[in-house]
Amino acid sequence: MDQQQELALVKKAQSGDREAMGMLWDALTPKLFGYLVNVTRDKTLAEDLLQSTWLKAIEALPRFQSRGYRISAWLFAIARNECRQHWRKAKYETDRPIVENDITDDNRNTSDNKILADQLLNKLSEDDRELLRLRYIADLPLNEVARVLNINAVAVRVRMHRALARARAAMDNQN
Repeated sequence: MDQQQELALVKKAQSGDREAMGMLWDALTPKLFGYLVNVTRDKTLAEDLLQSTWLKAIEALPRFQSRGYRISAWLFAIARNECRQHWRKAKYETDRPIVENDITDDNRNTSDNKILADQLLNKLSEDDRELLRLRYIADLPLNEVARVLNINAVAVRVRMHRALARARAAMDNQN
């Protein structure tokens, strides 16, 4: 869905169109859920945070203004804040062990790649992990990553370049 289609759905949803809200939900939830699972490493917690993110988004939707950004950047900012709020309340440790669940032989290679990616991410700083999650798991463009992190787009590009360099170095050291 391009930015114009998304904005048209947002306008309809703001005026109470439930079908438009459903279409936004269907389009944005898979990436948002993937991001939350990657951040929390807990499917149940990710589901809870997904629901609270959408609840806050729906409540605030009438006040949403695009200002040149997609609603997905706004939604990921809400999700990021929900994670922070959860960890603040629970004094949550972010470094949790990776657990393989119900992996069939057909999915073993995919699972091995995910485990390798998780191990690589764990070697990076939290700031680097957050950048890479927003860019590659949430699939946000750099300007929207900047919006979520509340930093300049040029700073995002520089930080992204450095984070990828550190990830490459960590991967080279792993081999």
